Order: sequence, then structure tokens, then C-alpha cells
Amino acid sequence: MPPRLTKSYEAGLQPLASIRSSVLGVVVDALEARQFPTDDVLVRHNLSKATLEDPYDPVSLKSYVAFFEDAARLSRQPLLGIRLGETIKPEDLGPVGVLYTMMQSLRVAIVRFSRFFPALQSSTRLGLRIEGDETWLEYQIEDPAIWPRRHDSEFTLALICALTRSRLGKGWAPEEVHFEHAGPRDHSEMSQFFGAVVRFEQPINRMLIRSEDLDLSFASANAAAIAIIEQHLTDLIGDSVLQTFDDAVSNAIMRCMKQGKVTLEAVASRLGMGPRTLQRRLHDQGKTFRDVVQEQRHRTAEALLRNEKMSLGAVAGGLGYADAASMSRAFRAWTGQSPRAFSRSR
Repeated sequence: MPPRLTKSYEAGLQPLASIRSSVLGVVVDALEARQFPTDDVLVRHNLSKATLEDPYDPVSLKSYVAFFEDAARLSRQPLLGIRLGETIKPEDLGPVGVLYTMMQSLRVAIVRFSRFFPALQSSTRLGLRIEGDETWLEYQIEDPAIWPRRHDSEFTLALICALTRSRLGKGWAPEEVHFEHAGPRDHSEMSQFFGAVVRFEQPINRMLIRSEDLDLSFASANAAAIAIIEQHLTDLIGDSVLQTFDDAVSNAIMRCMKQGKVTLEAVASRLGMGPRTLQRRLHDQGKTFRDVVQEQRHRTAEALLRNEKMSLGAVAGGLGYADAASMSRAFRAWTGQSPRAFSRSR
């Protein structure tokens, strides 16, 4: 068993990339209802129906996403994620989904849903972001190596849209929808489902929601029932699997890279420990902070260049570099080739 870290670190710990088997069960049941056998595809991704017996069991997020992609391809259902998302019922998501429909407004529902989303899925960014007069609901799996992930992204935004329509009516629609993956040649059905302009190859998956919609009142349930569900969800989040020290450091570095500030002090702060403690822990493993950062940047750079249609400037920004030239020099030192040559070769 890996050594336990500091209490302050454990309190803010993000769980390993996992998803509750109940969500996998929703996808499996929907596929089989469409006469598509799932057993072989599950096994291919180290999953099985035995996992579905306990809806609270965690399964690998990477395996789940890969299964979703494979199933959509093999069943020849290019809009599988959208189709499943639009038919979702609150109870299909367990207490998280039920809680969404019990809040007094759409804004509060989304905030609560985001807060307790780790009870369903970890290592994922979900929440509201205000940009001037605009409010966006954003969703993204944090590990860039989990790719492709089109159907998971479309499923998640579609199910949030469906949950909102269950409270505000079937005619509700966001103003705009963005996806990080490339779009199909014809995305008219997708635009029709969302009732909004849909754009692809964007930095993050998100929906633009009108401020007046966010503050529309729901018919909320009694406070006692809400408190019971929230306590149950808090217990679920608390029982998540702890990361190893290496995983925790990698995750902290990735978060710092996105903010453009990858320093020893910033990473140590995210881990709830002092810079000297972090240095000592790395030294005990025969590593330096600089080496660990370079390794993480190398892995992330290859994942981005292999999987995403991003400009070199966007890749450099995602790695915490000031410009594309700095990133290109580092990448050539790691691999012996330029980022563009690597991307073309893949």
C-alpha cells in the first residue's frame, strides 16, 4: 500500500479517473435495447456485466470512454451519445440526477450537480464559468490521453440538456454549444436536438446559457429531503480511491500547466505540502522536480498532437509554455523531431 500523504492533501485529493458502473449500465442497457450485443466489446476494454451488479462500483474512466466510442462505431450509431443523453431520466443517474430536479432554480441545480458530480465521475472538470455577460456550463475530462471521447462529451451535454428540459419544458435550449472534437459532415440532427448553433474543434465542451434561464424558479422539494441526498453524495465522494503519490504529482502539474504557472511552489501548494517536502519525496524516488515536469509535458504534448486538431500555439499554452517556439525546442529535444512532423506521422 502506498504511504498516506498529509491530511491537508488527502482532504483536497482528486480520485483516480473512474466512473460509477451505474453510468456504464445506462449505456449498456440502451445498446442492448437496440439489439446490439455488448459482451465482446466490454471484454475488449477489460469490463464485464458483472461490474454492473453494484451501481456504486467504480470502473476505469478510460475503459468506459473507449467502450463508448467502440460501441458507437460497431453499432453504426454516429449519434449514440446524443440519442442516449436525450432519453436520460433523473433517476438513471441515481441521487445526483434526482438532486438536479429538486433545486429551486437552474443555476442552483447546475452548481449542486457540479459539486457532487465526482460521486459519478472523477478527474473531470464540470461547472459554470462567467465571461463578461455570458455564462457557460463547461465539461471536460482532464486527462488529454483519454481520446477519442466524442460520445462521452455529447452524451454529457445532452443529458444535462434533457435534465433541464424536464424542469423548464421540452422547448428549452441553450444559446450555443461547443465541442472539443471534430464535427461530422452533417451535424444538422445535433443542432436540431440542442436547438442551438453547434461548433466543433473548440478548446472545451460547453453550453452558453441565458442568465434569465439560470434564475428561473423550479418547484423545489423540501429541504430535509435535499439534505439527506446531499449527505449521501458527500459520503460517496469521500469513499473515492486515493491516488498514489506519482499520480497526485502528475495531476497537480497538469492543473498548473493549464494555468501557465508550473513552479515547485504552485505544485506543492496543490498537494497540500511545502516545496521542500515535495523535493524530498521526489528525491527519495531518484527524481527531480524539473524531470517530473518535463516527463509530464512530454506525455501531454504527444497526446495533444496525436489526438487533437490544435494549433501549436494552443498546444504550447496547454503545456504552460510562453510560446510555440519554446515548446517546439523542448519537443525536438525529447523526440528528435518537430511537433508538426510528429503530428503528421501519427
